Order: sequence, then structure tokens, then C-alpha cells
Amino acid sequence: MTIRHIILIGLGLVCLSHPPVWAWRCAHGLISEHDSKLEVLNKCGEPDWKDYWHEAIITWPDTDFEQRLASVNERWVYNPGPQAFMRFLTFNGSQLVSIETGTRGFIASTTAQRCQINSLRLGTHESMVVHQCGEPDLKERAYATFTRNISPGGRQQITIPIDEWTYNLGTTHFIRILTFKNNQLIKIDTGDRGFSQ
Repeated sequence: MTIRHIILIGLGLVCLSHPPVWAWRCAHGLISEHDSKLEVLNKCGEPDWKDYWHEAIITWPDTDFEQRLASVNERWVYNPGPQAFMRFLTFNGSQLVSIETGTRGFIASTTAQRCQINSLRLGTHESMVVHQCGEPDLKERAYATFTRNISPGGRQQITIPIDEWTYNLGTTHFIRILTFKNNQLIKIDTGDRGFSQ
């Protein structure tokens, strides 16, 4: 065996020792796409945040042969603290379908705090807004359904939550209304002057 063969074998073993990009090593083991919720709970524990949306696949719509396959999608958010990155795990039904890496984690505050609403970026997840601004004074939820054609002869309907969070920041500030689509911040509106509670 030549030096070149030994180097190639060594490189191959190094490559095999690293988990694939679609995997995550959490507290009690490695999870990867296609794992079940039960496996993820066993290895990673309860998530810090959960959100939901519905999806339906309709084949041969508006005919006597119409079939509808509905599922609930879930996103689990794990916040490991400021020394590591947040993980966003998406499930379709009971199967893990994606693992995404977010921003650096944070230490969750036990006291309500007020933030500079203008410092929030569009696209921020609800869990990060709660961390930065505390719980809102009012929460309201509606649902929106989107339909797109898929082939052959079918449609996909996705029903997602539209959340509206209202923050009363007191008499020296204006009320701020944050709108979230599928748990991501999409709009910040300004209301009347706040009031003392």
C-alpha cells in the first residue's frame, strides 16, 4: 500500500466521521431527516417553541374522483443558548423533513421587557420577538389558505396562521402592531398613542 492510498483512506474516514448537513447532534444523540417526532423528543427533549400550519393535497379536484390528503406541519424551535445556533425542525405529519440553522441562541428572559420595535427585522421568528420584546399585550390569530396547481391534475392547499400582536409601550410611545405570516414577521404598523395600564 502506497502513501497515496493511506492518505486517501484517511481522508475517507475523516469524511465519514462528520454527520451529514441534514443532521443535528442535540443533547442525547444525532437526529436526521426522516426521523419521527418520538425519536426527536427522545434525543433532543421538548422544543422551546412550536408552531403549526395545515397542508392538503387535492387530486382530481371538482370531480367524482376528488381525493384530499391533509396533514399538519409543525416547526419546532430549539434555543441552545448564546454559545450555539438555534435549530428550526420542520415536520410533515410525524416525520422530520428539514433541519435549518438560525441565528445564535439567547438566554430566555423571565421578566417582560420592552424593546425598540423599530430594531426588529422583517422575517424575524415569533420566538425571537418574544425574547426581545416580551409577550404582547394582545394576540389575535386568523388563517389564510393558498392554492397552487400541481401536476398531474391536482392542487395543493396550504393554510397558514396570520398572527397580529399588539404592544402598548406606554404613554410616551405609540402602540405598535406586528403582523406575522406563518410565524415570521411581515409588517409593523403604528397605532394611537399608548396608555398606562
